[in-house]
Amino acid sequence: MAGGAARRRHIYAYLSILPAIVIIVLFTVYPILYNVDLALHKNVLTAPGSHPFTGLKNFADVLKNPGLVRSFRTTAEFTAVIVVGNVILGILIALLLNEKFFGARVLQVLILIPWAIPVVMAGIIWRWMFAGNIGVINGFLYSLGLIDKYYSFFGNPATAKLTLIVARLWKDVPLTAILLLATLQVIPHELYDAAKIDGGGAWAAFRYVTFPFLKPTLTVLLILETLTGFVTFDLVFVMTGGGPADATTLLAWYTYTEIFTHLNLGRGAALAFIIALLTLVMAMFYFWALRSEELY
Repeated sequence: MAGGAARRRHIYAYLSILPAIVIIVLFTVYPILYNVDLALHKNVLTAPGSHPFTGLKNFADVLKNPGLVRSFRTTAEFTAVIVVGNVILGILIALLLNEKFFGARVLQVLILIPWAIPVVMAGIIWRWMFAGNIGVINGFLYSLGLIDKYYSFFGNPATAKLTLIVARLWKDVPLTAILLLATLQVIPHELYDAAKIDGGGAWAAFRYVTFPFLKPTLTVLLILETLTGFVTFDLVFVMTGGGPADATTLLAWYTYTEIFTHLNLGRGAALAFIIALLTLVMAMFYFWALRSEELY
């Protein structure tokens, strides 16, 4: 009897987690395996009836394509700027919001509005703001006398990259600031008092008290922002279209054009694996660089 009851409990436990297992298999495992199949075969939409096995040829073709090197360099620059910008701006805003002043609570709520706006809508907003004919930024600069005529931000490679960076930071910094603020609010004030007693200034208190507590949150945020930078597609789609002259062609946009312009699903799948590998390496680096020691 005891053995039968234990067996029934085991069966019930497996049946309880079966729906979750089915969902994971359908929406995670199966897409990955299907992507592997695409990457190892020739899958060109102009030849739908021919899918010969090609092994690693798609990966080799992708890696020797000069366009991949350009898009990777552009993506690395874009990702580095938004990661550093998010961390610096997020910490500064979090430190500001952590102070007691009139309207701090209201500001903590209002600052989340950009993050709550969908990315596509954020891209459209900034596309119109940077527009070369009726854009409010051009109008503001012209009214201040900083420019003598409206400037085409999207017509210059450097300023086109800048528009993407501004839109991405505007969208992501609020969440970074709020998460860091939540971490700041759980730091015991006694530690800051002890730092003052020991003669430490503001920088010493930040370095030896604040920053160690921020490390776990920063690790998550750095991984999240790195993933965001490497897979940013929607902002490029609605703002620059990869131009001018491929100056804003990020890896995600390059993968999109490989699939939907050249109609090559095999190379697109290979590119997806390369992007996933890069983000995995970066995540491992963050875990190593910001590994948390035991706190106090």
